[in-house]
Amino acid sequence: MLRQWLWLLAVSVLLLAGAVRGDWLWRANLGAYDAALASGPVSGDVVIVGIDEPSLKAIGRWPWRRSVHAALLDRLRASGARAVALDFLFTEPERDGDDDERLAAAMTAGLPVVLPVAPEPGDEGALSESLPIPRLAAAAAGLGHAELEIDGDGIVRSVYLKAGPGRASRDHLAVALLAAAGDDPGTRLSGERNPYPEQRSGAWVRDYRFRIPFAGPAGSMPHVSFIDALNGWAPASTFRDKVVLVGLTGLGLPDAYPTPRSAYGVAMPGVEITANVASALRHGRAIRRASPAAEFVLDLIPVLAAFAGFLLLRPRQSLLLIGALVVLTAGAALVLLREVGYWWPPTAALCALVLLYPLWSWRRLEAAQAFLEAEFATFKDEPLPRPAPDPRARDTRLDPFQRQIDVVREAAEHLRDVRRLFADTVRSLPDATVVVDLAGRIVLANPEAASVLGVFGDRPLEGRAVDAALLTELTGRPLDFAALAARAPCTLEYRSTRLERDFLVRVVPFDGRGGVRLGTILDLADITELRQLQRERDEVMGFLSHDMKGPAASLAGLARLQRDPARALPPAVLAERLDILAQRTLSLVDGFLALARAEAADPLVFRTFAIHDAVQDAVDEVWAAAAARRIVIDWATPRLPVEVVGDRSLLARAIGNLLGNAVKFAADNTVVAVALDPRGPELWLTVTDQGPGIPASGQEALFRRYARGLHDGEADPGGAGLGLAFVSAVAAKHGGRVAVHSKVGVGSTFTLVLPAAA
Repeated sequence: MLRQWLWLLAVSVLLLAGAVRGDWLWRANLGAYDAALASGPVSGDVVIVGIDEPSLKAIGRWPWRRSVHAALLDRLRASGARAVALDFLFTEPERDGDDDERLAAAMTAGLPVVLPVAPEPGDEGALSESLPIPRLAAAAAGLGHAELEIDGDGIVRSVYLKAGPGRASRDHLAVALLAAAGDDPGTRLSGERNPYPEQRSGAWVRDYRFRIPFAGPAGSMPHVSFIDALNGWAPASTFRDKVVLVGLTGLGLPDAYPTPRSAYGVAMPGVEITANVASALRHGRAIRRASPAAEFVLDLIPVLAAFAGFLLLRPRQSLLLIGALVVLTAGAALVLLREVGYWWPPTAALCALVLLYPLWSWRRLEAAQAFLEAEFATFKDEPLPRPAPDPRARDTRLDPFQRQIDVVREAAEHLRDVRRLFADTVRSLPDATVVVDLAGRIVLANPEAASVLGVFGDRPLEGRAVDAALLTELTGRPLDFAALAARAPCTLEYRSTRLERDFLVRVVPFDGRGGVRLGTILDLADITELRQLQRERDEVMGFLSHDMKGPAASLAGLARLQRDPARALPPAVLAERLDILAQRTLSLVDGFLALARAEAADPLVFRTFAIHDAVQDAVDEVWAAAAARRIVIDWATPRLPVEVVGDRSLLARAIGNLLGNAVKFAADNTVVAVALDPRGPELWLTVTDQGPGIPASGQEALFRRYARGLHDGEADPGGAGLGLAFVSAVAAKHGGRVAVHSKVGVGSTFTLVLPAAA
């Protein structure tokens, strides 16, 4: 798409340069100039004496005798006029020479009078000046050409302040009039210069093109009827210290031209055009047109702004930008002309702005359509599930536009299906999985992730940041997710102290086409059971390698000893040793199998029974050992049976293990108390001995596998350390718990808490 943008930009710049250089839009430029040109202020120091209908009716048909003009000059001299321009061509003498003499005398009587000259065709197509008769030319205070510049559409918008045959040496009539009135004509010259002010003889050369800032439509300049001025009917103040132009203003007279200010098709007399020029020159008002280079630069600014918008904005925003640029461009040209007097034709820029948006939209639509069709073709080749064709869909083969819409719709639906498939796949994963974007925010998460990343409470995970605080709370150590994402793929393991679970974290990069990184997939696999099994396996291996290996090694040693007659043990001693080793081995195997049976127990097959029956079974089992050491077991059967749901044999053995430990560690001639205390929905069974007690540092490990309680100053009591682990496993299977409270030198109390039967 950037290539299309550059191509269209280059073509637009070239066409814009051609339009400015070749003035291709000259007619539109002139129309824009006329629309933008405002009426200027009306100056009262330039007055027109018009030969209008009342004057023609009073004096007679035109042309009049020159003695009439002489009488007007006498009246204007008496009124205090500063200078007069008679906008008539006096190229032929009067039949009555006295009229010429009288007019010449009036022209030299003290009032400066300026006469016009005009180009006229000469020999072989050459142009020359049509001068007044020598007598009047000698009497005139100045001569000025009265040529107007008529544009290609027939409208007068400018004059040349200098013109002449072969050389631009003759001032315009307005310049000559101001000079005769005492103004310095050199300070009044402005406008576009002619780079060739002198040419071959016979060519009419013009210089200083002056665009006229008209005061308004025809009749805007101060007018006085010729007959009123001649008869003195106009106040003398009308002409005092004014420059006066005398010319034809009546309807139907040939000296009238259309101008930008022509209202309702009314042409402006040539004398009024000259009056507008004189007024503008006298007050320093002028209109300068931008040079081609400046015009190109000014046209290029909105075009470049439009292209920047095409590249950066959405289509709707681009359309709004085009509208804003059109308004600003036209407004800028209007303000420059009316406030500064600087004319910049904006039509080339406006045409470019109006045409650029549909062209760019067409090219963008073509490119987008080609891209979508190519991408959709690749979609069809992908091994993804698709819905069956809709038999109710109408045939669009004869409607290309509708067919393209259907292609885009199908591609969009396909894309949504793929995203839904991806999201459903993530949500169905058994591990906690989140997809994180490049900014570190979660864009997709499954329910497992919501339970693991519960630090966000009830708020959804999507949109939340995976920051250092979150990872620190989960792992217990400071982690930077950005650093982890940069190292991806990588794996780390941690234990969540908040959840008391072990997790394996896999950080996998999520890349798009071409290996461009789109985000990161964070997978948290719960490996708590796996790590527990590994720990149990290690414990079993330790048990087999140490506890089970000990008796076997002792048996092997006895066998080797008996082979040597010199060291052989007596039969009675050998039998005693073999019995001890066998009992130890059987105890280890029995404890290990009992623990395995407890962990494999199925709560679904539990039955309801009276818990005191299991207690009695345990008491009967340890009674003999207790009696041998004169230890009294204080147990009173409750009057009302208390029932639980469970496995009687497992609970009887668990209680027996607690009683056996109490008897084992209790001192001779002491009491082991057994109590059964129902507490609402729970049943508390306590076993209290008067043994040496267990230090606080050793109480945490009591219910772990292969942990044995050893007391200072006592011999090893034997056992594999599986008895209390068995009690803990049985309590957990029954939905209960086991706890210990012990004080060194006083004794210990073990409490088995079980849910009572409903």
